Amino acid sequence: MYKGKEESDGIIALVKETADGFGHLIAEHVKLARLELVADAKASGRKIAVIALIVPILFVGYALACVGLAMLLAPSLGAAYAFFLAIAIAASRLRRVHPLNETAQEVSRSVEAIAAVGAATNGAPARRLPAEGR
Repeated sequence: MYKGKEESDGIIALVKETADGFGHLIAEHVKLARLELVADAKASGRKIAVIALIVPILFVGYALACVGLAMLLAPSLGAAYAFFLAIAIAASRLRRVHPLNETAQEVSRSVEAIAAVGAATNGAPARRLPAEGR
């Protein structure tokens, strides 16, 4: 009978040791996540800074290209019409750009999935958000 009590004390000690090790593992994962977040934030900050420096240069270059196109067309079309044509071409090209289109689609899919899970757990029909406009 003494041997059975010793085994139960050993099991309790093993469970305590396992729980302590699991706690240390979780703490180390949290530390690693913090380090990764800091590194990612620094890298993102650098990328944003580079973009902030490059975008104005690109806009100036694009504007100069439009002016150059207008100057090239001015002798044959007239200066006013050539500048109007260059501005129209630039505006039509800029209108075709849809920034973050894929991100908006993924967010919509995520909202639908979360709504479906919420409806499945509550038994109520899934609510649509007012921003979806459907």
